[in-house]
Amino acid sequence: PYTITRDLIEDGRRHLLARQPFETGCPVVILQGLQDPDVPATHTRELLGFLKGNVSLIEIADGEHRLSRPEDLEKLYRAIHSLL
Repeated sequence: PYTITRDLIEDGRRHLLARQPFETGCPVVILQGLQDPDVPATHTRELLGFLKGNVSLIEIADGEHRLSRPEDLEKLYRAIHSLL
């Protein structure tokens, strides 16, 4: 239900970060649902090649885009607490 315009795409291209590796400056935990139809896991794995520093990926085999099920949220909460 989102409107995607040419201006939005062009603006995104002007702000691409994943052209070369960069230091995030903070810990990063990415939760990725492997059943996500909107953001393929291959994109997330490729992103890991650009992020330097304390970066981890948690893949959820049966997770979808929203990751809003109780078991998904529990993984999110555990990831947040691991950063504290």
